[in-house]
Amino acid sequence: MSLNGFFQFFVPKEKKFYPLYQQQAAYIDQAAKLLPKMLKETELEQLETLKKEIKACETDGDAVLRDFYTQLFGTVLTPFEREDVHELAEMMDTFLDRIDDTANIILTRRFLAVDEDLNTMAENIMFAAEALCAIIGKLPKMYDNRKEINRLCQEIKTIEHDNDELYGNYISKLFSNGYSLTEIIKRKDLVQVLENTTNSVKYISDKIKSIISKL
Repeated sequence: MSLNGFFQFFVPKEKKFYPLYQQQAAYIDQAAKLLPKMLKETELEQLETLKKEIKACETDGDAVLRDFYTQLFGTVLTPFEREDVHELAEMMDTFLDRIDDTANIILTRRFLAVDEDLNTMAENIMFAAEALCAIIGKLPKMYDNRKEINRLCQEIKTIEHDNDELYGNYISKLFSNGYSLTEIIKRKDLVQVLENTTNSVKYISDKIKSIISKL
């Protein structure tokens, strides 16, 4: 087998999965852009509207995942390829679920004002989603685009590191800002779900880097 043929062995032969990944990424990007808006919104009616928009993205993403499995089960792939194709779709669905979880916390906890660090974390998630969307758009030619994909994965890793620092600093300051116990619990819930959401997109970038490293 030639070296080029060896590389191609690790690239999914079926191209029909790429549009599904791209559709998932578009819903992720759309939902992530709404998170900072929710954190800055104080009107309940508008908060509920934004939450419904995020939920609609999550629901549409679930429909894409179901379509994905329908096509996956009807496609002949090597076991190696099937594992990567499946895990990437699941990880993207988890990221979208985490964004929806964050929206639920924002809506149900009824924050009168949110600290700037939390706003920054939400904006960082939005930037990470934008980077992920760019990565997914480059997957159909992943071998040619591997350097740019790796750069974007590193960008996501940097964002995750920044949010880790914001999370740690916020937790250390949370009990010294004079908040009531109820307010401490509410803000702890929010910063934790923001951290979990950031971790989920970093896991996606790690998975993609692992796939690219096999080319």
